Amino acid sequence: METPQYCRSISVSARDDSGSHFAEPPIKPSTALRIHPACTVSGALGAHTTCSSDSLACKHWNLRTHTGRRTKLTMIYQKENSGKTQLLIVGNGMASGRLLDEILRRSADKFSITVVGDEIEGSYNRILLSSLLAKEAKRDSLIQKDRAWYESNNIRFISGQRGEKIDHKHQQLILSDGSKLGYQQLVLATGSRPARIPAKNQQLQHIYSFRTLADADTLSQLSTKAKKAVVVGGGLLGLEAAYGLAQRGLKVVLVHRNAWPLNRQLDAGAGDMLRQVMEQKNIQFQLGTEVETFIGEEKVSAAQLSNGERIRCDLAVIATGITPNKELGEASGLSCKRAIQVDHYMKTSAENVSALGECCECEGASFGLVEPIWHQCVTLADRLCFDKNTPFVNPTVATKLKVSGVQVFSAGKHLSAQQHREIVLQDRQNKIYRKLLVKDGKLDGIVLFGDTRSGNSYFEAMQKQSELPDDLSKLLLGDAFYTLPNSTTANPPAAINE
Repeated sequence: METPQYCRSISVSARDDSGSHFAEPPIKPSTALRIHPACTVSGALGAHTTCSSDSLACKHWNLRTHTGRRTKLTMIYQKENSGKTQLLIVGNGMASGRLLDEILRRSADKFSITVVGDEIEGSYNRILLSSLLAKEAKRDSLIQKDRAWYESNNIRFISGQRGEKIDHKHQQLILSDGSKLGYQQLVLATGSRPARIPAKNQQLQHIYSFRTLADADTLSQLSTKAKKAVVVGGGLLGLEAAYGLAQRGLKVVLVHRNAWPLNRQLDAGAGDMLRQVMEQKNIQFQLGTEVETFIGEEKVSAAQLSNGERIRCDLAVIATGITPNKELGEASGLSCKRAIQVDHYMKTSAENVSALGECCECEGASFGLVEPIWHQCVTLADRLCFDKNTPFVNPTVATKLKVSGVQVFSAGKHLSAQQHREIVLQDRQNKIYRKLLVKDGKLDGIVLFGDTRSGNSYFEAMQKQSELPDDLSKLLLGDAFYTLPNSTTANPPAAINE
């Protein structure tokens, strides 16, 4: 039986059922060994019983020695003899998936690639989770890389496993099942997890976050029986979760500690219009307050707010932001603050270890939107494949809300400062709001609600720092006296303030 190149050099440790170590002859390169899809080992050690087809790490070897004791062997994969660089990527989210695309596009044969992920699925489009919840997207449409994709590109995909420890000295990653993977280049793309809130009794059943495909599946199932939901968080994810549940027929109350939703992207004027439009979609708001405690015996039945209100519910979703998953890197000694620190080439403080995506920060900036992460993938792929130093520059990004029939566009600054010249258009009847912030004769901020047709033009002008016309009201009108929704003639704006 032919031995795969990546299995030619391994070491094995053995334990009996009591957990005590005892001596066993090592498995030598001459031993017949096949890791995938059927795993066997011949010789004095006996035969391997099972090997799951989705795990190339061969987690457990159940063997009987000459004494009859049952053992479990842990394999350590060492450097290959294939001449390829061992690239190990921890994380199988969108950042990992995009990095694989960039690497394969540049140098498909340079690396022997292993991807480790704690989720069972391959890479999927997390951006569309809210569309899935709202029944506006099919589950299969979210999957970007299934198991067949990894196999067809000769990439080992180990799912359902977490990286527990990095051994920098021996260049090994220890997984949650105790197995070890060697590497020559290690990339941490461990992403983030939902931020916690200080509310009490979060252990009650039917309180969930909204972060993964499994979360979306669970909420979709529970929505068939639930009647009323509380969503905590008035940012992008909270609003999209609330909309998705409302689309499934639930009455939804959104609790947000600030005075208006999307307060990090919109000012008070646009935020208030957004609230009014969302209320028409069966979503009520509790603003300027927080959940102090969840109430219930086994399952949640109500949420007690800091303003004294008690909201009855049989489902709660917490969507208040993200926390970078820095623990794996930090425990190994990597320099970390809020996240794993990287330079402009995605290098960490350890040799041969890189990081990208939501688990990292660069010059104090962390990342929750995909646009800067795509730039990071280009930078890292160039360095790994070509030793080319293409520095990462954190781009200005535009924010859009994925709620059907609600148009939001925000980029740059959204709140006026002393150095800004502000012009605002408000049309309350048609629920249209436009605000442009100008600094030193150039566009510095864009807030659009209700009609975002000119958003890309504004954004391009801001990115290019284009000179603006003296009459800023013409700029604010976009195509100048454009046709308003549901109108057949051009109408002047209801109000322009400058």
